[in-house]
Amino acid sequence: MKSTLLLACLFWLVVSPQLGFSQTYRPNNDCAFLTSKRIFHYVNDDLPLQAAELKDLPLTQRFVPVKPAAFHPIEVAESERAYADGRFADAVAAVAQVATLRPADPTVLHCYARALYRQEETRNQSYPVYQRLIALLNNYGQEGPEVVSIYTLFLEAYFKLATLQLDHAQWAAASYNLSRAAAVMQSLDGVASENRLMREQILQYQTECFAHLGNAPLCRYFGRRTLQAFPENQYVLEYLARLPTPKKSPTPRR
Repeated sequence: MKSTLLLACLFWLVVSPQLGFSQTYRPNNDCAFLTSKRIFHYVNDDLPLQAAELKDLPLTQRFVPVKPAAFHPIEVAESERAYADGRFADAVAAVAQVATLRPADPTVLHCYARALYRQEETRNQSYPVYQRLIALLNNYGQEGPEVVSIYTLFLEAYFKLATLQLDHAQWAAASYNLSRAAAVMQSLDGVASENRLMREQILQYQTECFAHLGNAPLCRYFGRRTLQAFPENQYVLEYLARLPTPKKSPTPRR
């Protein structure tokens, strides 16, 4: 089922102005999206949204639905079998040719990217593939200045692209895709409990992102959230230790 959902806003926080940032984020549990993002498309397949599903989009952001890429079930099945067996080079080879098509089948790109990611010598090659995949899904989901498109089947892809963006110090982009991965977990029953390690990493990496973005309140928010859920986590401690002590509200005079 495809639907348009609005995430509840817990509170509003502004990025440190002395660093030249003017973006305002709203955290929602494990997510932190820009406040300009007010429409959320949760899509539970790998197909483009159709015109009938765009009724809540502003008129200025409505687009002609895009044509889906051709499917390649035989290549995908072969790649998935090889991946499950730990034969990552074979998993790459099974879809390498059809992955070059434009637009490529999103599932083909997913199979190709994750197999490249799992091999140390090809991990960096997975980066542009994940970028292509998420760009395609953004197009399918009508991503825009006010719209977040979240394809729930691609939880792993959002997360792994974020880790590669962290490697390239792309803190805002990484935080955005970590939030999309977290949004998938929050929208599907049982997914967060089945992926506890990924959830811990999402929270700790968000802490790191907002430390580098100069947003002390959100760095503290995600650091504390990490420790609440995973008390043994050591990753966030250095970032929390660097934060200034929060200012206390003055006691009102009687």
